[in-house]
Amino acid sequence: MVQEFEYLKNEFPKIYRYIVLQHKAVNSVITFCDHENQYLLFPGMFPDVNDGKGITGDLEQYFVNFLADKYNAKAFARASAYVLEDQTTFVGFDIRSVDGDVWSQQNNFEVDGEGKVVSVEEIFKNSSSENHICPTVNAYFDFIEFPEDTSQYLNDLFNQIKPNLHIIKLDKKSIHD
Repeated sequence: MVQEFEYLKNEFPKIYRYIVLQHKAVNSVITFCDHENQYLLFPGMFPDVNDGKGITGDLEQYFVNFLADKYNAKAFARASAYVLEDQTTFVGFDIRSVDGDVWSQQNNFEVDGEGKVVSVEEIFKNSSSENHICPTVNAYFDFIEFPEDTSQYLNDLFNQIKPNLHIIKLDKKSIHD
C-alpha cells in the first residue's frame, strides 16, 4: 500500500476537522503529499479563474492529474460538505492512491443558528474501501495526454494558485513508518 495514501487516510481527517472548527465552515479542499510536504488547495478560493467559475469538477479532474504529474504525487484526498435526504450534514472524505486504493469516510457536523459549524465528529462511523462519495475522485490518476493549449492553461492556472497552496511539513516518521 502507498505510504502517502496511509498518511492521508490517518492524518487528513484530523487536519481538516481542525480547519473546519477554526473557520466554523466546511469548505471543499483537495490535498496531496510527497515525501516532504502535504499540500492543501481550497478550490473555492479562486473565483477569478475559469471565467469566474473557479475550479469546477471537470477542471478539478484535469488539474489534479496535472498536479499528480508535476509533484509526482502518490495519493490525493478531497473533503467537502454533503447533506443526506434526512438533512444530516456530513464531511465527506475521499482518498485515492496512484495504485487505485480508495478510502471514503463521513464525519457528521452540526451548525448553529447562524450556519456556523460548531462541532464535527472526531470518530468516523461510515467508511468504505470501495466507493467514493464524490465521483470526481474516481478520475484522479487517470492518465490524460493534454493538448499543448490545455497544458499551457493548466500551467497558467497552477502559477495563479501556487502562492495559495498551503504546505504542511511532514513528520518524517509519519510518512516513512
